[in-house]
Amino acid sequence: MPTEEKKEFETTKELEELTDLNNQILEVNENPVNTQKEIQEDQSGSEFFSKPEKGKRKEKIKIWWKKRTKKQRILLILGMVVFIILIIIGIIFLVCSLKKEEEVPAPVPVIVQEENYRYENGVLKFLNKNKEEIGSYTCENQNEELCFVSYYSMEDDFDVEKQIYQNNEPVKVRSAIVNETFVLINDNPRKEDEKIKLYNIKEQNIAEEYQLVKKGEDGKLIVKNKENKYGLIELTETASVTKLEYNYDYLGYVENEKKSYISTQNERHFIIDETGRNLSKAIIGDIKNINANYVKVKLDNGKYEVYNYNNQNIFNESFDYVELHEDYAILIQDTQMFLKFYDKNKLNEDAINLKNRDYIKTNIYDEENKLIETKEAYTVEENNDIVNITIINKEDNTVVRVNKAEGILNKSLRNMNYFDGKLYIYSNTEKTNLLGTYTCANKNNVNSGTTTLSNCTLARDTILEDNDYEIPGAVGVIPIFNERFIFISDNPDLVNESNKTIVLYDLKKSSNLGKYRTVNTYSYTGTNDITFSTVTDLQVVAQNQSGNFGVIKINLSEVVGHIGFNYSNMERLRDYYVAKDANGYLLLSKSNGASVTSAIPYKIRNYNNKYVKVKRDDGNYYIYDYENKTGKSINTEGFKYVELYDNYFAGVNTNNQLGVYTYNNPTRNIISGNTLIPLNLNSYYGNGILAFKINGNEILVGTLANSYIPADQKIEYNSES
Repeated sequence: MPTEEKKEFETTKELEELTDLNNQILEVNENPVNTQKEIQEDQSGSEFFSKPEKGKRKEKIKIWWKKRTKKQRILLILGMVVFIILIIIGIIFLVCSLKKEEEVPAPVPVIVQEENYRYENGVLKFLNKNKEEIGSYTCENQNEELCFVSYYSMEDDFDVEKQIYQNNEPVKVRSAIVNETFVLINDNPRKEDEKIKLYNIKEQNIAEEYQLVKKGEDGKLIVKNKENKYGLIELTETASVTKLEYNYDYLGYVENEKKSYISTQNERHFIIDETGRNLSKAIIGDIKNINANYVKVKLDNGKYEVYNYNNQNIFNESFDYVELHEDYAILIQDTQMFLKFYDKNKLNEDAINLKNRDYIKTNIYDEENKLIETKEAYTVEENNDIVNITIINKEDNTVVRVNKAEGILNKSLRNMNYFDGKLYIYSNTEKTNLLGTYTCANKNNVNSGTTTLSNCTLARDTILEDNDYEIPGAVGVIPIFNERFIFISDNPDLVNESNKTIVLYDLKKSSNLGKYRTVNTYSYTGTNDITFSTVTDLQVVAQNQSGNFGVIKINLSEVVGHIGFNYSNMERLRDYYVAKDANGYLLLSKSNGASVTSAIPYKIRNYNNKYVKVKRDDGNYYIYDYENKTGKSINTEGFKYVELYDNYFAGVNTNNQLGVYTYNNPTRNIISGNTLIPLNLNSYYGNGILAFKINGNEILVGTLANSYIPADQKIEYNSES
């Protein structure tokens, strides 16, 4: 109990003291001026704060300490202890910090591993393909960014596939260690220095020093010496061999089949071989690529042109971009692609439309050399005669097929090209002025051995004539009329009379005007080439798809019907048409198609102003008058051949003997003495020397010597005969 009472007392006393202290603080806060003044007065009058003698001060401290409660004493002691501990910790921390600042860190090994070397603390250690160490080099500049195996120079900007980073910086290519003997080293005091050392690993010495090194053909190196002259070297297992002396202001190599180099000599550009012999004349412009015979040049205005090694402009045009292939060039203008042989013949007429202008393929890498994007407008893949152009599009790539065999065939076609099922017709032989196109219903099959178009091509006249007036010569291709109207044969592989089609086509309007089985314009050009004809009133005999014949008329600007398609057979015979209907054969007027004869039961082979001659099934000739009222021929006995004249006719018998007879009396021979003249030849009509000719009353007989001789007898004819 006493202990508890003491504890309670001490607690109460402490509370009273704390309460007094709080009241004092409140009074100070309420009247800071007066409080400060009172404090000053108290201090000036206080014995404790006065300057007592040394002994008295100690005594007063003891008294003050005794007045403190036990708890206050403990708290004061603890506070002083904590304060001292904190001071000690601070001193220790400060001393340790100062000591650390004075310490020098131990060197950390620097190791950089690259594709063919390892940098270790100022030493390059060279590695073979198996990553085995094959030698070393001690750097003069011991920094991994100043001492390293060199990169090949990036000074050339040829139009070849690019490798770049996202910041457009080119991806550098590390130079190779050659024959485990030679290595190219950069060891310069500054990053921007370009001096390159050729180091012999085996002999551990510097063989040469260069300003620049880049790749040549077959492992050779293009180098620039201290005098800024270019040469070509080849590294063997033991030495550096000079292949081209240092005589060039510039040397560059872009892969080509002849392994040629691009050089600059006295500010002029040449193509040279590996011996230094000039292969070309001086080429003007920035050479961006070459092949065995042609040079791709970029002009100051950014346009491209193509030259041969004689510095002749091949296409006489400039383009946005050019790509050289062995036997043709790709030419791009305004994102439209065309392919042409170097002789200017085309491989396509319709433009291949590209979706972007990334004509040079570019691969883009991130900082970790990971491919993140490829930019390109197209790709080219050749398979024998077929060139597949893939058009790159973010949404969907498309492939355009170009047949080189078609382009080769077109070289032999005048005024016409054929590409992938379309005919292109031009007004000039250079094939620059396009008249129009025709899309074939039946594509031509063209390969490397094809010499002609078979399915879809220009039509030829069909000779319908079988008469005694003329024998047509070489027929040839039907002309293009008025640079507009063209007949096109468009047939399948297995063509016959039922599916044979000749299309009359209007190039200007790109429209079909009619389809026929056969046509005869009677042009008979005698050539397989396109010819042109201007007509104002051309009559064309045609057979429609139903097999019936009629006549159409081609005017300057239109095609119209002329004679209805009402006949099962028709041909032109001099000033008339011979046509067959259900009743027989007729002579029709060319002007209006009206019949000038009655129906004749046999095909009319020729006529005069009153009579027609026919050839019956027995092979003999007979004569009918126009009206044919009797339905019978005027001669009852047939002849081997008959020729009609105005007042009489000539008849050849089966013995090849000639007689002359009148229409009124077809059995009486009016050659003097009723003589039959023997003939030497069997050709009675057409061209060349014939069996006979009659001029008035005179008879000429053809000879085997290709001449005519007069017959001994003459014709005895008068109006009363």
